[in-house]
Amino acid sequence: MDQSALDDDIQLLRRAPMLAACRNDPVSRSTIAERADCSRTTAYRATTELVEEGLLGKVDDGYRLTGFGTTTLDRIEQFRAALDGARQLRPVLDYIDAPVLRANAHLFADATVIEADSEAPYAIEQHLESIIANTNERIYGVSTSFGSPITLTRTVDRVEAGVEFEWGLPRAVLDRLENQHGDLHTTVRAHQNTTVHIVEDAVVDFSLYDDTLVLTGFDSDRGTLAAVAITDSPDARAWADRLYRRYRHRADTLDSTAQSG
Repeated sequence: MDQSALDDDIQLLRRAPMLAACRNDPVSRSTIAERADCSRTTAYRATTELVEEGLLGKVDDGYRLTGFGTTTLDRIEQFRAALDGARQLRPVLDYIDAPVLRANAHLFADATVIEADSEAPYAIEQHLESIIANTNERIYGVSTSFGSPITLTRTVDRVEAGVEFEWGLPRAVLDRLENQHGDLHTTVRAHQNTTVHIVEDAVVDFSLYDDTLVLTGFDSDRGTLAAVAITDSPDARAWADRLYRRYRHRADTLDSTAQSG
């Protein structure tokens, strides 16, 4: 990596608040200093450099973003949002190695993340229980594993209350459910408001409970829930819905009343 180019990029990141100060209308150097929370001397030096680099243009009313400046600022803000999302999702990303999630980490910058904790071993399950209990319309998602009979039990409760339940999972996980939790599995499959899809290529575990999205990180070595990320962000939910539709389009659907064998 070119160190000189990297130094230039770092300097540009530091100048981002001054670019942002000029986002809408032309502004004076004093306004830039106020909005960017810097001294007028710093604003003077920075605006001179940014004009030389083609990021700002000098006009009668002060300084404005050029097309290049606007594009650069957009990319800087996207970069910072992606970093914020990645930092927030770190515990989940340790267990979900999926390009489709990494590329959309910025959607989870405001997510609530809960990790497994030996001092509070049931914290994740208790939080999920609360979310499930408050779901009134629809539960749907995709799983690559199965980690909590407690959440399955609570899901069955909501299905019996009339909540629509639609799930995608690999055949091996379905067989495991049948072997380990046959009664619960039979109960939930017997309801007409339940649909099960066989999805063999899923790489992200996620569930949508009405307006709440939950990403789930499973510890495959322990067979337990390791971390979850919870958000009600409309953009994150829309992303998960599109991903679910993509998986469902390729899936085999099982009859809701059939018993697989």
